[in-house]
Amino acid sequence: MHPLIVRIQQILPIPTWLRSSAMQQGLMFIMVSVISLLLMSSLTVAYVDYHLDKVNNNIEHNVEAFMLGTTTEINKEPIDEDDIIDVLATGFILSGILVVLFSSAIVIYMTRRNQSKIDRIEKVLRAAADGELSARTMMSSQGNDLTRIGSTVDEMLSRLQNVVAAMSDISTNIAHELKTPITRLQYNLLTLNEMAETHQENLDADFSEQLELALNESSRLANIFDALLRISQIKSGNRRQRFETINMIDIVQTITEIYTDVAEDAGMSLTLAAQVKPIFIQGDRELLIQQLANLVENSLRYCPQASKLKLSCYTNNDSVVITMADNGPGIDNQEKNRVFERLYRINKSRNDGGLGIGLTLVKAVTELHQGEIKLYDCHPGLGVEIRYHCQ
Repeated sequence: MHPLIVRIQQILPIPTWLRSSAMQQGLMFIMVSVISLLLMSSLTVAYVDYHLDKVNNNIEHNVEAFMLGTTTEINKEPIDEDDIIDVLATGFILSGILVVLFSSAIVIYMTRRNQSKIDRIEKVLRAAADGELSARTMMSSQGNDLTRIGSTVDEMLSRLQNVVAAMSDISTNIAHELKTPITRLQYNLLTLNEMAETHQENLDADFSEQLELALNESSRLANIFDALLRISQIKSGNRRQRFETINMIDIVQTITEIYTDVAEDAGMSLTLAAQVKPIFIQGDRELLIQQLANLVENSLRYCPQASKLKLSCYTNNDSVVITMADNGPGIDNQEKNRVFERLYRINKSRNDGGLGIGLTLVKAVTELHQGEIKLYDCHPGLGVEIRYHCQ
């Protein structure tokens, strides 16, 4: 809002009943109507008066000519009724046109003014939804209800930004506090394992087995901790600062080159179906590679030998569609809504090495890039479809 208007509102505060945009528009309509009537009357009177002056001038010239003898007769009907009606009608039409233009200009101004406020609020809310909590409407709470809404949105985002910053600080502190003992635990277990290997003849099998289990669990705990921190970082939206133009064809080709031999070693096959023409999006290359790697590793982990895995990438209208499909056991429909939850595992009893956060990270990366993800049945097997907006 203009500083002068804000200053006037501080000196002459607007009554509460007048702070509604509907009330302001109603009063504006009444004012425009009154001004329009006055303007139409004034213009009509001025126009008629102008023509009457012309008629009076003609009468005066006619009388002077008669008195001077230049004419022998005087017009007995100098004012014709039809002429008066035409003058009144013309004046009314002209004033009506001017009033319509004046009213239209005021209505358009008020509409655009209110719409600009709505657009500003919507823009800020969309930015906040994308993780940009620093966006503000910069509206004063002294205006109408739209400016009050904008001011309330700013206040809400300020508080939310403070809460998120505080939570981020807490998470960072917790991360530092936990990362160190976890690393030390791994180091101590590794050292103990090396010592046990040098004195293996003096140790029983149970001790060696328990030591190996403790080492594996510590490694698993560190991996879960790192993955959860990465997911939290992704969901905060901070990684958008690293966005650049990415060719998705290069990404899927890189993933295929990495995991083709891995799939063959596991007794499976991985094929790629991608178009030749590049497909560009705005994104984080590292996260996109991690996302597709998680999808492939998920299929490799849960599919039996001789399974066929297929990675696809193609365009559909203005979107790039990436699919990862296999002919493995698939997932029940009841489970599909929960596999994106953190630490959720379909079969909690089996020890498959999974952390329960692979698909959670996949979804987080998808949402960071404002994409869509869904699961579908391959009959048999599971398919994952991801859609991103192309440049």
